[in-house]
Amino acid sequence: MDKLATIRTFCSVARSGSFSLASRELDVSTAMVSKSVKQLEEDLGVRLLNRSTRHCSLTEAGVEYFNRCQQLLADLDDADSSIRNLTGEVRGTLKISAPATLGTLYLVPALLAFKERYPKVAFNLRLAPQMPDLLEGGFDLAIHAGGTRLDDSEVVARRLGSFRLAICAAPAYLERHGTPRQPQDLERHNCLIFHNETATDTWVFRHGEGEVAVKVAGDLHSNQGAALRYASIKALGVVRLPDYLVRDDVAKGRLVELLADYRSPPRAVFAIYPHRRLTPAKLGTFVDFLVERFQREQELDAADAIPGRALR
Repeated sequence: MDKLATIRTFCSVARSGSFSLASRELDVSTAMVSKSVKQLEEDLGVRLLNRSTRHCSLTEAGVEYFNRCQQLLADLDDADSSIRNLTGEVRGTLKISAPATLGTLYLVPALLAFKERYPKVAFNLRLAPQMPDLLEGGFDLAIHAGGTRLDDSEVVARRLGSFRLAICAAPAYLERHGTPRQPQDLERHNCLIFHNETATDTWVFRHGEGEVAVKVAGDLHSNQGAALRYASIKALGVVRLPDYLVRDDVAKGRLVELLADYRSPPRAVFAIYPHRRLTPAKLGTFVDFLVERFQREQELDAADAIPGRALR
């Protein structure tokens, strides 16, 4: 058991590239993490990590050992899951990644509702714009909202719903700068642009059977939708955000939806998890719960939806 704990510690350091990050993940001191890895290296007679002041990286031997240990731990988790699934008890910790806004608005309430039903389940939630590498990051599940093709044979994707991107601006901004009537008008406006590894400054609209692409520009780029929403409410410019983020602002008059006849193509929302021989009971039950919950909320929210309301 001591060797197994040491291996888990090493894999945590290898994934995060940091002793301090691994210590937080494992809830032990940094000194204990360093001691465990050093003990493992002495036991194997080889250096596994190259260390610097703020970062560490795998040596050639470390890469080989890490890959083998990852598979070993996955097999062990499968063995544990097979026994726990026989008991039918849902318990354990789920490590989940989700986009910040979607995670806050939809996933966190779902976690709380699930925990009421299954109190022995705990959650480690990471909110970030980009979807992580599930296998290297040690995640059980990621919520993915459009933008990237899902053709990886090592993962399973369950569709939860979809959303559209709404074009909005504050009434005060429109009074000063006018209201765009067609997508090309946006070229003359200050556009607040969501920007990350996959997003671009080209906005695509669907009109009839065709699509229109417009290259926009503006003086605020951000990888957080909440920041762009705040700036748009303060009349800085025109914003394009998921409809689930701005529907309350539109309903209360803080923002005006624009170009309603030019809808963006729908973007699907998926629950993604590593492909394994046996899905742990805690994970399978939670994914089924999310699918059912998102489908139910689509019906409840339809009455007060703005055009293109999400999660369909």
